[in-house]
Amino acid sequence: MATFIALLRAVNVGGYGKLSMAELRKLLAGLGYEHVETYIQSGNAVFDAKGSAAKVARDLAAALEEHTGAPVGVLIRTPEELDAIIAGNPFAAEAAADGAKVHVGFLSQAAPASAAAGLQRIVDQYPNRRDQFHIDGKTLYLHLPDGAAETKFTGKALEKALGGAGTARNWNTVLKLREIAAKSGLKP
Repeated sequence: MATFIALLRAVNVGGYGKLSMAELRKLLAGLGYEHVETYIQSGNAVFDAKGSAAKVARDLAAALEEHTGAPVGVLIRTPEELDAIIAGNPFAAEAAADGAKVHVGFLSQAAPASAAAGLQRIVDQYPNRRDQFHIDGKTLYLHLPDGAAETKFTGKALEKALGGAGTARNWNTVLKLREIAAKSGLKP
């Protein structure tokens, strides 16, 4: 078995995809996953499972769709991938000062070469905002010094610029998920 971090997309946001974390834990256990732990109500889980990350993502997505009656995006990362994301944060100093103002976008596929230009257009349209971004393969780092509530890096704008789906978590959540994965009983 290997340890995986599941990041569900659009769960418990704006009335879409309502799923309690107790339901998610039960669903994961029903798939045969072990050492299941969820974190906050936004669709984060850490567990041990057999198979590849791609297989786990497919199986979990199918089970979630059957349970909720609607498709639920599932992005899977390993503890090693999360370590690399943490180590590669270009906004580490800002994250240390306020982890709620740095976000990580977990992308379903590597961003195309045109993504940076698309994201820069968003920045340029709103000169009163101080939002910054950095793309690294399947990871988007965002520094939102004015807070996330008013950012123009929203779902549709990001998907258009990045050419695919993803989900974001603030830096505090990323660190907490890595801490959970490193706990005794889970295999990092």
